[in-house]
Amino acid sequence: MSRRIAVLLFSLSLTWGTAEIKDPRSMDFPPRLEFTPHEVTRFTLSDGVQVFFVLDHELPIVDVHFLVKAGEDRVPADCAGLAEILADLIVDGGSKRFPKYVFQDSLDRFGVSFTGYAGTDQAVFNLHLLSEHIPHLLPLVVDAIRAPALPQNQLKLCRKQYLTDYEGRNDDPKYIASRVFYKLLYGKQSPEAREVTPSCLENITTKKIKGFHQATYRPSDIMIGVEGDFDPKEMLDLLERCLGDWQEPNLESYPESSLYINPASPGVYLVQWPGSVQSSIYMGHKGLVRSDPGYPESRLLVEVYGGGWYSRLLHEIRIERGLAYAVSGSISSGFEEPGEFEGMCLTKSEKTLEASKLMLGIISELKTEGITQHELELAKDSWLASFPSYYEDPGEVLYDRMDYAGHGYPIDFWDELPDKIEPLTREDVNRFASEFLNPEELIILVVGDTTSFDGSVSELGQVTIIDPEVY
Repeated sequence: MSRRIAVLLFSLSLTWGTAEIKDPRSMDFPPRLEFTPHEVTRFTLSDGVQVFFVLDHELPIVDVHFLVKAGEDRVPADCAGLAEILADLIVDGGSKRFPKYVFQDSLDRFGVSFTGYAGTDQAVFNLHLLSEHIPHLLPLVVDAIRAPALPQNQLKLCRKQYLTDYEGRNDDPKYIASRVFYKLLYGKQSPEAREVTPSCLENITTKKIKGFHQATYRPSDIMIGVEGDFDPKEMLDLLERCLGDWQEPNLESYPESSLYINPASPGVYLVQWPGSVQSSIYMGHKGLVRSDPGYPESRLLVEVYGGGWYSRLLHEIRIERGLAYAVSGSISSGFEEPGEFEGMCLTKSEKTLEASKLMLGIISELKTEGITQHELELAKDSWLASFPSYYEDPGEVLYDRMDYAGHGYPIDFWDELPDKIEPLTREDVNRFASEFLNPEELIILVVGDTTSFDGSVSELGQVTIIDPEVY
């Protein structure tokens, strides 16, 4: 070590030793950080397709997102999985002009990623590639979405993969708990909860897939988002050339199904799992719609309930008593139908009843006594401080804008939330909690070995036994 560096390090150590370290608790932080969100521009192609752009020139990369209103909520219950399989075939099967191997070789040659899936209310496809390859490869992907080849051998492979998943659905009690709980909450025939069974797979033929594609993949039900390093005018011209001649089909689109179809009655449900060393506990009821006037209050309530690091579920069940391997609580909100209010806890078998009663007690206390002023301040500070991180990823901002637009909401819906949350008082949140939380409407599910429980599940209420092999 040179003499000069040694002297410098010695001087720095003296400086560090004499510097006053300020107590973070005495420091003042602004309640809201100022930031500039990524700008999203919106266009409409000549055929009615909605297009959204967000520019990011940091890397020579472009991501193209396709959102199609062709989710499982438009599939008949006896063909559950059809929308998912169609998405798989679009990604892996190529198009009528560019068959499977030509399509895949073209993407693989340039290191392109093209993925897709179908959720409850929409199918989503994502294309990730270098900017310079967009003019050559985007038309191939658009062609696969507009006119998929649907190769029969690929359909057979998809059926086998889904059948394998179905046959292993009862291998993991944690997965059983999640599956059964959402069937209870939404109903077994709900697109939010139903399974892709062997009989459904038999019903999913090439003819039915083609009919579903022709009726639901249409310009009025598709949105395209582009993020990254590109020229907006050139991209708009390219999309117009690829999609401008797409005509609306002369067919009625498949109707959307309700998410709640004959849900189970409130009560206690038990799946016996002999030999299990831990129990899975779920409890919940309907959530709310995002346009609900109480939505801002719900964001603070969920922070206190189970969403924040200081939440009651985490603090009282895991930190204070060490009863949970995992514990969480949430309040989800659908765009058009209610989401769910939910609590989840994984605990050792010998503490099943203790943990369940603590969860119920926390919900009841929030309804009757509400949150404290200290909890309100923590929740509000935490939520407002983390708000800018929501805009960190331009792709997330783009997808969010598209999602709100697709459901008829203002695309800046989320931007307005801080102005609605900041003035909320403890009385506002407690009023919402007293009206929203309904312990008597809870569906409670316990999966575990009853011989190891610290009491009878009947202490929670009248019990219904569920066989996971048939439910």
